[in-house]
Amino acid sequence: MNETRDTSSKGLLNLFRDRNFSLLWASTVASQLGDHLNLMALTALIFSMSAGAIKGLEFSKILLLASAPVLIFGPISGVYADRLSRKKMMIVSDVLRALLVASIPFVARSMISVYVILFIVFTVNRFHLSAKSAAIPQIVEADRLLAANSLLNVAMMAAIVLGPWGGGLLVARFGFTAGFLADSGTYVISAVFVTFITLKSMSEMRKARQAEHAALRHALGETARQTLRAHSRAELAGGAAKLGREIAAPLEEEVEVIGSAYHRLMADLKDGVAQMRGNRVVVYSTVSFSAVMLVAGFVLIACPVLVRNEFGLGAADVGMLFSVGGVGMLLGSLVVGKFLQRTQRRAIITVSFLASGVVIMVLSTVGSIPVLGAWIFVLGLLIAPTMVTCDTILQENMPAEVVGKAFGFREMVSKAAFGVAGIASGIIVDIIGPRSLLVVLGAAAVVYSALSLVLLADTSKLNLLNAYPLLRAGSVLAANLPRRMSYWLASVLSGIAFIVMPDKRRVASENVSRVIGRPPESPEVRALARQMFRSYALYWADFFGLNGRTRGKVHEIVRTEGLEHLKEALRGGRGALLVTAHLGNWDMGGAALVETGELPVLSAIVEPVTQRASERSVTSMRERRGIKVIPLGRPLGIARALRRNEVVLVVGERLIDGDGIEVEFFGEKTLFPRGAAYWSAKLGAPIVPAFCIRQPDGTFVSHIEAPLAAAVEEDGEFDEAVHTQQLANIIENYIARYPEQWCMLQPIWGNAGGRS
Repeated sequence: MNETRDTSSKGLLNLFRDRNFSLLWASTVASQLGDHLNLMALTALIFSMSAGAIKGLEFSKILLLASAPVLIFGPISGVYADRLSRKKMMIVSDVLRALLVASIPFVARSMISVYVILFIVFTVNRFHLSAKSAAIPQIVEADRLLAANSLLNVAMMAAIVLGPWGGGLLVARFGFTAGFLADSGTYVISAVFVTFITLKSMSEMRKARQAEHAALRHALGETARQTLRAHSRAELAGGAAKLGREIAAPLEEEVEVIGSAYHRLMADLKDGVAQMRGNRVVVYSTVSFSAVMLVAGFVLIACPVLVRNEFGLGAADVGMLFSVGGVGMLLGSLVVGKFLQRTQRRAIITVSFLASGVVIMVLSTVGSIPVLGAWIFVLGLLIAPTMVTCDTILQENMPAEVVGKAFGFREMVSKAAFGVAGIASGIIVDIIGPRSLLVVLGAAAVVYSALSLVLLADTSKLNLLNAYPLLRAGSVLAANLPRRMSYWLASVLSGIAFIVMPDKRRVASENVSRVIGRPPESPEVRALARQMFRSYALYWADFFGLNGRTRGKVHEIVRTEGLEHLKEALRGGRGALLVTAHLGNWDMGGAALVETGELPVLSAIVEPVTQRASERSVTSMRERRGIKVIPLGRPLGIARALRRNEVVLVVGERLIDGDGIEVEFFGEKTLFPRGAAYWSAKLGAPIVPAFCIRQPDGTFVSHIEAPLAAAVEEDGEFDEAVHTQQLANIIENYIARYPEQWCMLQPIWGNAGGRS
């Protein structure tokens, strides 16, 4: 599903004209304010019980208590948010939290009792947040979800600004008891606001479902009529079975699951998880939000320890830092809601992580509280867009009936990441210190920003040539790095690509499985598919290297065998069609032929690139090596080159334009391009198979086979199929010998039956 939606032209702040949204926003401010007052009161409590330097592990316990209820009750809270009144859930949650937090000062003599109460408070929090997130689509229109989430994130950030700063001053002056009592009061205020909210009913969705069922009943009638007209008893039985399944489907959807309440909850939960799992955009949102929480967990531990142990300051100063971070998040939320509604969701998340990682590494170097506060402000400004965008993706791409389950599951996963960060950071910060921890954390955020470009994306049509900045970066690196280093970097990047590009990995495995005759999921196939990715990366390393370090030195790397076959083909004066495959490196082989100086002009038919800048760059690189470029679909250029007795290079085993000839390839029917056989028959140019194969030492051997005779005309037709099958056999033989060098990440089989 597309991650970018058209949005309403209404102003961002016009949402406040909606009374229900304004009440929800005010409730969010009060509720979030309570959460951050609670955090500062707990910080003061920990500081008051610590003698000397504090341990990061003490804060880890708090984060663990905040995360554990999500793992246990997160999905269930989402299920209840879809089954019960979301408004009532929010009111009851606020009242319970108010009572529980107010009791903490009276049991603060024992941290164990405080931990028990905190666990219950954080558990109730889960139900409140799941209900609120699920209720948002019942308040605002679908095309305003990003703006609504932005403003609600602003509410959260406003609470972060006021809560830590005001809470820090409050507990510094009156003690942690005042902080907990003020926290309790904010939850009461939140409950009052929610009481006056009116949520839209689900009647419109029910009407839509009824219309869908009416269409289904009509389809069932058609199925029944077709079944009664079946010509055999077997067809009648098959049709009846199909009819039964179709009749049962809507009934099963409407009937309650029979069994205990637990089983009903589990059934609802599995339904929500299944719908999320089938939507890669939603999964990407969940992973990205969890990554944000992972970063937040580490920062929340590192900063208080840094402030206390290295600057010797107290809870009020920690609160001040969290507040300026909240100001940054508030502004970041406003920016994304006001100016980035039409921006691609994935782009927002990628840039946010990249910039945040750089800022976190800068945090590790600061030497004063004012500078630390300034950089935390910038960090908040950069993190907020990811949080808003992740919420919006979930609401845009999940049905309203199960959005509560989706948020519940998302909260479970993200809080698990938060809890892991909390536990790990408490231990790590006590070992290596807060500054070293921030360096590692920042580097990890930068790495995720790169992975997020392709993580769970539809990579089936991804092509380096259509990503010009990546192409330029690769060109500069490979042209200037030593060849061994560029190979190492290419191998590392290919390993990452193999993990984060599931579509390409699946296609590679399917292709390799046909080559070696093993199931796609077998270890042998997976290993070869991984090597296929590496070979493709090495191809690009050498391709770009030809533009720099190896330019003019190809003869030192490539040994050509069978050059006499190509010369023989050219003696007829009708040119030659040099046919190869995506095997080894045909660009290297072509550059080696040009460098011999013994042949006429070499032209290559290449697939067009969608980005004009990339196409110009790649064309320029090839032409500087002496290889002329003929874009695919330019027949006049091919005819002219052959009539001038030149060599035309064709990569011939992948059909691009759909005009193909059926061949048998590794025992299965598929379509091969007809171009080589067509031009051979039309102009009498011989076909010369050739393959440039990489050797274990990094050199190449270019094998040029004996030419195939040009097709002859019989009864007014040329037998193109025979020549194409001959080519398929030769290509199959070479791929079978070097399957790990077959750089084929696009599907080859499954197109038989098209045009022939």
